[in-house]
Amino acid sequence: IATFNETELTFPANLGIDDILDEIGPFILKHTNTMTPGDFIQLAGALSLVQCPGAPRIPFFMGRAQPKAASPPNLVPQPFDSVASIVQRFNEVGFTTPEEIVSVIGGSHSVAGADDVVPGLQGLPFD
Repeated sequence: IATFNETELTFPANLGIDDILDEIGPFILKHTNTMTPGDFIQLAGALSLVQCPGAPRIPFFMGRAQPKAASPPNLVPQPFDSVASIVQRFNEVGFTTPEEIVSVIGGSHSVAGADDVVPGLQGLPFD
């Protein structure tokens, strides 16, 4: 998304994240020879956990490849999808237990907000 945002921001699941890409984009471009966008996003995630009392500390490893192409559309499940289709999508990428799926969805939704799910409401908490 950070590299191919002109394409990927048109996907429904990515609505509302253009503001953060506007913030991190200049940093990613400035340091493109040192750190890939994937490394930056992973580092940001690892560092953000440090700010949460009781959160796990995760190691950070550099070395992700530069992105080569935009993601295909509709890889991220929508909030209006059926539970079966959401579970199927998570299974396709290696999350096979209910605990794993709930951990990923619950963790990401606990720290995120939606700008474009409900018209007129910005920063609406997911949970």
